[in-house]
Amino acid sequence: MGAGDVLTMAIHGRIMVWKILDAGVRRGPASEAMTLYEDLSPPALPKAERSPYDAAIAPRDEGAGRPTKKQRR
Repeated sequence: MGAGDVLTMAIHGRIMVWKILDAGVRRGPASEAMTLYEDLSPPALPKAERSPYDAAIAPRDEGAGRPTKKQRR
């Protein structure tokens, strides 16, 4: 990977596209790292337009999760 390469990845159901501008010489702060790439990702859909299946965690009814320690006894 080097300058000019384009990375495309799916993160939490969203497509991210980054173009590498330069390889860093040292490990530095995030503000410096952000100058090394260009974000070409499409904007995220508004919450009203997203599918309920896009959520990383599916909604569930209250009390439908793991039993508590008291319930296991």
